[in-house]
Amino acid sequence: MTPAEGDPLTVLLVVDDPAVREEVRAWLDDADHFQTRVGGGRDAFGDDFDVCLLDVAGLRGHADALAAARESSAADRPTVLTVPGDAADPDAALAALGDAAAHVDETLPAPIEWPVLDRRLRTLGRSRRLSAELAASRSRLQRLVRYLPDAVFVVRDGSVTYANPVAESLLGAEAGGLAERDLASLVPAVDRDAVRAMLEAATAAGRGGPVETVLARAVVRDADGGADDGPTGPHETGAVEPTGVDRVPVELAAIDVGDGEVQVIARDIRERRQREEQLALYRRAMDEATVGITIADHTDDEEALIYVNNEFKRLSGLDETEAIGSNPRMLQTDATDVESVARLRRAIDAGEEASVVLLNRRADGRMWYNALDISPIRDADGEVTHYLGFQRDVTERVARDQRLTVLDRVLRHNIRNRLNVVLGYTDHIEEALVTAGEAGTDDGNDGEHGDGENGDGDDGPVPGAIDLDTLRADAEHVRAAAADVLALSDSARRFREGVVDADDADPVDAAAVVEEVTARIAAGTEDAEIRLSLPDERICVAGAAPLSLVTEELVTNAVEHVDTPAIAVSLAVDGDEAVLTVADDGPGITSDSRTPLGYGSETPTEHGQGIGLWLVRWSVDAVGGTVAYESGPDGGARVVARFPAVEDCDGGRAV
Repeated sequence: MTPAEGDPLTVLLVVDDPAVREEVRAWLDDADHFQTRVGGGRDAFGDDFDVCLLDVAGLRGHADALAAARESSAADRPTVLTVPGDAADPDAALAALGDAAAHVDETLPAPIEWPVLDRRLRTLGRSRRLSAELAASRSRLQRLVRYLPDAVFVVRDGSVTYANPVAESLLGAEAGGLAERDLASLVPAVDRDAVRAMLEAATAAGRGGPVETVLARAVVRDADGGADDGPTGPHETGAVEPTGVDRVPVELAAIDVGDGEVQVIARDIRERRQREEQLALYRRAMDEATVGITIADHTDDEEALIYVNNEFKRLSGLDETEAIGSNPRMLQTDATDVESVARLRRAIDAGEEASVVLLNRRADGRMWYNALDISPIRDADGEVTHYLGFQRDVTERVARDQRLTVLDRVLRHNIRNRLNVVLGYTDHIEEALVTAGEAGTDDGNDGEHGDGENGDGDDGPVPGAIDLDTLRADAEHVRAAAADVLALSDSARRFREGVVDADDADPVDAAAVVEEVTARIAAGTEDAEIRLSLPDERICVAGAAPLSLVTEELVTNAVEHVDTPAIAVSLAVDGDEAVLTVADDGPGITSDSRTPLGYGSETPTEHGQGIGLWLVRWSVDAVGGTVAYESGPDGGARVVARFPAVEDCDGGRAV
């Protein structure tokens, strides 16, 4: 039991002289800060005490018992020896006691001076108290080290003097089996210098490490699998390089604990390594995923991105430094659907999932449709801290849906109307033929008529006769309707063959393509004035078909919808783009019809009349370009289509 400050000191009297014993006992009993016990017999030191007061006879009679009691105690058990007054020299008296003198801490000559005894007992009591506290602290530390979940080694001059049970278990050693081993021998050769440097740093600076290495279980086993008998000499370890299950990854840290000893803590990091490997696997999986993945910080006012994977960087055209710290809305455009953005915002504010398709713009200006799915990430308290986003490029799907919508409209509306025209005029022709046939049968002349009432043939048309002018007009209507259907089919075919089904196209001179198409259209019309402007420098685009189709559809649209139009066609160079502009002086394109030139979609009630402008849009999209409608400064329509430039047709740069 550790005496507390202020508690009475327990003084054990082992004094053979009865008179002296009673005198000392009486004095101790009168003092209020001592508690007296009298020892004697074989178990003189069986009871706990703080200070022992002996006389020479008592020491001689109980020297062995006193030695055993002091040895078994974790804390000091100080002693005071009273020396007879006739002893001229206390040191000589101690020398006469032989080995028993080693158990004496203080001497007190007789006759006893009580103030001196009081001071001696108090001083030794404080020493006992401090020693007991130190012993208790050491005991707690030993228990802590023993039951610490980490492996602990105490090392002196590089050799293990103590290893706790965890260390022995970790290395598969018997109790005490690691004593006297060189600590560095327990790790692979490649790490031994680092371990020794760690020990030196701890001795010199108080601490060393950390060092990540592996403990080698093999070094504590003989070749036959039994426990090794230990090293044969300094640094003669016989260590075996660890393999497989013999490798225990650890992190070592060393602390100087004084008296030339260093405590080394070996933390088993197998679980940490597994977690790190799992996290690394998850990170690689996210980095290499075929969908764009982002993580946004919901606690940040700007919902800034803190992670983007490789696919997102490819989709957006941004590098990591440009994306991290930015809000994902940077990808949106003026044409992005407002309601889709609002729906996304409402879901984020409510901490919910959401799925939308947004029109985005890449860093190079190209538009793409992003199928965005977001999911909240919550902390342990259920609060949303981050948002996980998945992005997929669905531009082709949107284009396909647009084509299906337009095709449905063309089949239901354009072709149906044209075929109704064909059927209507065909019925008219058939009725005229039937009427004429019936009239010829009724007059009995096999369809032949006389010259009329006066025989001069000037009294008007003969009943039942065919009106050839009307039939010709009807036939022309049928031909025009059929031509419209054929033109529609031809445009769709050229788009499919030249754009949809085309392989990688060879570079072509953009100016040559525009010039050829414009000249061909100009040669086929008499009423239109077509002016062409081409750049001085050469610029090439990928394949003739997309640019040719766009030029033809835009110029033809202007020719067909404007009476005696003045059409300006120009090709210009703008950085790495070929810019085609077609402008006319007509009334412009209606909002329904110019939907393809923006990024909207047709509806059953809002749609254009043909597919020409859709073919323009799809052709430009297919090569990564853009198309936009503008009102001309003096009225009319102005359509601007941009095509990415490619390597020059002769192997150089296009511009």
